[in-house]
Amino acid sequence: IMLLFMGAVVAFFVFQARGTKTDMIATVGRLMNEDARDKIMVATRNMATSIGAAIQGVSDNDERIGIIKKLIGDIRFEADKSGYFFVYEGTVCRVLPTKPESEGKDLGGLKDVGGILFVQELQKQAQAGGGFVEYVFAKPGKGDQPKLSYSIMIPGTDMWIGTGVYIDNIAEAQAAVAADLE
Repeated sequence: IMLLFMGAVVAFFVFQARGTKTDMIATVGRLMNEDARDKIMVATRNMATSIGAAIQGVSDNDERIGIIKKLIGDIRFEADKSGYFFVYEGTVCRVLPTKPESEGKDLGGLKDVGGILFVQELQKQAQAGGGFVEYVFAKPGKGDQPKLSYSIMIPGTDMWIGTGVYIDNIAEAQAAVAADLE
């Protein structure tokens, strides 16, 4: 009877430990996702406000674009410098520091591997007052990776600004926590 009782206690402990492990891994992912959301939302809102103030009173669209390029062209963030800002007017790319050959082109038809028209979705979020879009995008040196972006309108203009961060690090952190718990 004592061995049966001890076996039941051990089985219960193992069952509870697996549940705790799953919960901890999910919590790590949720907290990292919330942190990424907060970071890019604050950065994008601040940049939109700054750009709006910098181009206030400038009526020539080419001059406005030139000012925006100077303001965001060299900004990179994230440890691997994969974060940057981009500006669109509708679905027409106006400023894309990582791919200037796309500037002036309508990129509204771009889809990720899951069929998400991410430029159109980001435009919708910007026009709705700001919001997030998750999609898959090529990360330099790592291929297609999940990306979280935020977009918002630039005050006083028909343009919107966005930025994004790759969230492949969330899955990597969850795998590391799982390995530690094992």
